[in-house]
Amino acid sequence: MAKIVIVYASGLGRTKLMAETIAEGVKTVPNIELILKDAYDLDIKDLADADVIILGGSTYKGELNKAMAPVLTKMESLDLKNKVGIAFGSYGWSGEGVPTIINRMKELGMNVIEPGLMVKQEPKKDDLEKCFDLGRTAALAIS
Repeated sequence: MAKIVIVYASGLGRTKLMAETIAEGVKTVPNIELILKDAYDLDIKDLADADVIILGGSTYKGELNKAMAPVLTKMESLDLKNKVGIAFGSYGWSGEGVPTIINRMKELGMNVIEPGLMVKQEPKKDDLEKCFDLGRTAALAIS
């Protein structure tokens, strides 16, 4: 069975909402194993056999949410070459979170879908539709 893992780090709940909505899109496709985890709760082994890894990180004070840093560091211990990577996150002003995740995924040899999904402030209805579509599209691609 194909597997998608979504991991998020969210300071104000906005990126969490995006993650949950992406997961709802994944769930519309049968026979996809889905793991949705807060960065603090992730068992890094969950990523080892994932077909698609979707990482979400909000931007705080011009940097990626600090809770995502340990995840990115632990990913170095895995062979993630050629796995599909997707990044998403919310931001208030500058939006460095998503590009930081994308760059790290590329350094690990992952096939990254760009430009990622960035939402300014609280996700609106059309933003959440994009999140849902992202999850559904990722799941359909590996089903």
